Amino acid sequence: MELLNKSTLARFGVCIIFAVVLGVLLAPFTPLGLTAGAAEQQDLQAIPSYVNPLTGEIEDAGQNPELGQGMSENLILRTPATLLTDSEGSIFITFRIGLVEESQDLIIQLLDDQGNPSRSIPYSIVEDFPDDNTRDIRIMVPDADPTLRISLVSIPMGREVVCFATFAPEGEIVAVPIADEVELDDTAIVIQEADDEIRGVAEEDRGQVLTFLAIAGGTLVAIALIAIFVATRKKKARNE
Repeated sequence: MELLNKSTLARFGVCIIFAVVLGVLLAPFTPLGLTAGAAEQQDLQAIPSYVNPLTGEIEDAGQNPELGQGMSENLILRTPATLLTDSEGSIFITFRIGLVEESQDLIIQLLDDQGNPSRSIPYSIVEDFPDDNTRDIRIMVPDADPTLRISLVSIPMGREVVCFATFAPEGEIVAVPIADEVELDDTAIVIQEADDEIRGVAEEDRGQVLTFLAIAGGTLVAIALIAIFVATRKKKARNE
């Protein structure tokens, strides 16, 4: 007697289709999808500064405002950043840094209201872009308007470099802090939408849905196989 005849295979196929459909319908309501599905996203722009925006001081050992601002802009890129607030109220900022191959020992610190480092912030790597020598990183911050002190060791320079980053809503005009002795014709940055996009809620949603589909589908397939096995044993017992 065949354990899997055409009728059994047909029932098995129906179970698989049912698992997929059920996974699609239930994915938005599952715990796995809550963080991404309920998250609120806002497009930001990272504002690099060689000068501490809160104190007006240069903390880098080079003390060269003209070269330092350019270095800061090569490190903290003005590509779109993402502010993400999850269902529990936790706030995350994702932004892009450069000079990945030429630097090491990246440290990100949160500044207090007086412009002093209050604590270090761990970061996670969202995605690497080796062709562009850049990387997207994500940090968890206490509020949506943090001021960051960013330091790293520049391999070509052989020393630590220090700069700062703030964030502003996309489309807002922001004046970049500069040292008192530096004269620039225009220090304003008009924040505009760029072609590149940092990975945000949409791709996280897809990942959560696919994860749930795999779990739901696997569970229902296992249940279907057990049901088929039981039915086959009962049929075999009747025939005997």
